[in-house]
This record gives sequence, structure tokens and C-alpha cells, in this order.
Amino acid sequence: MVAYYKINLIWILHPHLPPTPTIATMSVIDSPRRLPSVPRPRPMSRPLPPIPRPLSCKTCKTCITSCSAIFPPSAIPPESRSFRGFSGKASLFTETYNVTLSRPTVQLMATGAHTMQEITCSNCTRYLGYKIVKAYDKSERWKESSFLLELAELDNPYMRRLDSEDSEDSS
Repeated sequence: MVAYYKINLIWILHPHLPPTPTIATMSVIDSPRRLPSVPRPRPMSRPLPPIPRPLSCKTCKTCITSCSAIFPPSAIPPESRSFRGFSGKASLFTETYNVTLSRPTVQLMATGAHTMQEITCSNCTRYLGYKIVKAYDKSERWKESSFLLELAELDNPYMRRLDSEDSEDSS
């Protein structure tokens, strides 16, 4: 390819003036001009592996969490093993998917004041529970950043197991 460099004689003699177009040009042989490369199509992405023992929204069946994400019982103090929500039994989970969190608000619960965010299904906006952002009582700080999901709002084939595990822990 031929690259053209314009030489403006007036600009060379008077560099403080802006350059103006002139007839004088100089051609220099340069490497051929290359166009930008054509974007390559991305390889087909693999589907995500199935979530083992999923817990889904009761209304739209969107996967919300997994039974394997239940807060480990060894991390829960013995006096705090039975959680209750607005609609009955609840459980603490370490992770959730496909949910929307509201703005944090301070709520007074049976165990003290907590900053919480309401959790709703991102697909159908059904209420599912709360995320505990901050616990103001030092003895309750172990709950921070966990998700309190109400079991009555979740649909799963493992619900009987969760209910029986809760009754065994409380007895």
C-alpha cells in the first residue's frame, strides 16, 4: 500500500499557524493496509451442570437454591436450630440463585435487631425469605450474609427430608 504524507510548506515555515491543505505531497511505500480482523464466532458454550437436589420457587419452578447449600448444622448454635418465618418453618442457606434482593432495612426479630433484605424470585417476584446482612447482637453475628428461606415458599421433592431433619434436631 502507498501511504501519503502531506507536506504543508506554509506550516513548516510557520508552525504556529494551523496546517492548511496544499498540493505538495510525498508518497512513501509502506506495508499494505490491513483491515480489522473479522470477529470469530464464539465456540458453543457448554450447558451448566444440573444443580443437585434443587429447591425451586413454588409458583414458577425457577431454581432458587440446593439442599447442599443448607447452612451446616455444626455452625449453628444448639439453641438456634429451629428457624421460623412469616409462613412457618425456615432454613438458613449459604447461597441462592435467580433471586432479587430489596434494599436493606433494619428489622427487630425475636433474636434482636438485624439489617435484612427481602428475597423474591427474579422470575415471578414471589416472596421467598430474607438475607441477613448484619446482626447487631454479637451472639447472632454467625448468621450474617446467610439467606433465611421459608420452606413453605419452596417446592421440592426433598421437603419431607428437611422437615424430618428439623424435627430430629429440635428433639
